[in-house]
Amino acid sequence: MNDLMSEQELQRVTGYKAQSKQCEVLTEHGIFFVKDANGAPQLTWHCFNNPAHLRFNETLAHNDEPNFSAMG
Repeated sequence: MNDLMSEQELQRVTGYKAQSKQCEVLTEHGIFFVKDANGAPQLTWHCFNNPAHLRFNETLAHNDEPNFSAMG
């Protein structure tokens, strides 16, 4: 699923129609994108579903074990 997200999909997932706000939301959530010649964010569904901060952080991405020290 490496298809580019449509303008409507970007608006739906970010909650904004303005391209600058869409970029802001994506950046805040660590989602990789590039801007096209008009300044609009372009990204694939893969990048959206697999944010960079989770792809490159093994601790966050694959920690399925409960925090036993927090249990008392």
